[in-house]
Amino acid sequence: MRGLLNYNMKTITSISGGKTSAYLAKHYPTDYNVFALVRIEDSRCTPKDKTLVQKISDKIGMDFIATAESDTTLTLMFDLEQLLGKEIIWVTGDTFEQVCLKRKALPNLMMRFCTTEMKMKPIFEFCNNHFGMVEMNIGFRFDEKERANSQNTKFKTITGQSANGRNKWTEIEWRTCKYPLIENRISHYQVAQWANKTDLIFPPDSNCVGCFWKNPQQLRKNFDDESLKMQWFADMEITLKRKWKKEMSYEKIKTIGLQQDFYFGTGSGCQAGFCTD
Repeated sequence: MRGLLNYNMKTITSISGGKTSAYLAKHYPTDYNVFALVRIEDSRCTPKDKTLVQKISDKIGMDFIATAESDTTLTLMFDLEQLLGKEIIWVTGDTFEQVCLKRKALPNLMMRFCTTEMKMKPIFEFCNNHFGMVEMNIGFRFDEKERANSQNTKFKTITGQSANGRNKWTEIEWRTCKYPLIENRISHYQVAQWANKTDLIFPPDSNCVGCFWKNPQQLRKNFDDESLKMQWFADMEITLKRKWKKEMSYEKIKTIGLQQDFYFGTGSGCQAGFCTD
């Protein structure tokens, strides 16, 4: 009887690769730490460290090619695991290409299916298959407490086929959400102070480097720092004849001037709770 008794419910921390989720995992330990890996199939973006590639392949149980996130996120996961003294479980779903080609679209502000398919779905499947209902710590800080209102405790998934052969979709209640940082009034200042005292190296800009949530100036900076991965994002627009951002293409963003006084490295601002810094 899954999740019937609260004291038998497993607790989960979803780790994104940013400072806040790392702080959460360290200071508010749970039964399991889970990291959802976003994969791409572009071998131009494969990490040069072959040992790292093999370690990731072992973690996910399949050959790893590349990720849409900074490679610094990959090494951070292994370093954070050592700091925590506890395993971080890696899960992964379809590749970014598979998700977009299946939808014949690119995710954007109106269709935010990337987080659902490549972050939420693999974590849901891990939790639902192993434990049923779980209690999940979400890394929203006190200075962003309004984000807690956006969380959904249900996940819609295929649970079979109807008599006419169509997929049968069911909404499954799979988690309750807790916000320890909000409850304990932990803001960005405390998180940054802690991160600076560790030996952890965090990515200069967390989450997928070409995330459509990001300001064009941040994306332009990422063309300097992550040119091959950003080119993958630009090429996907050409392949699918779609745009990540309505106002301009990524090829156009690549050509704009860099605003030196822009506050870089603030992450994506995604409201989903799985891509938060």
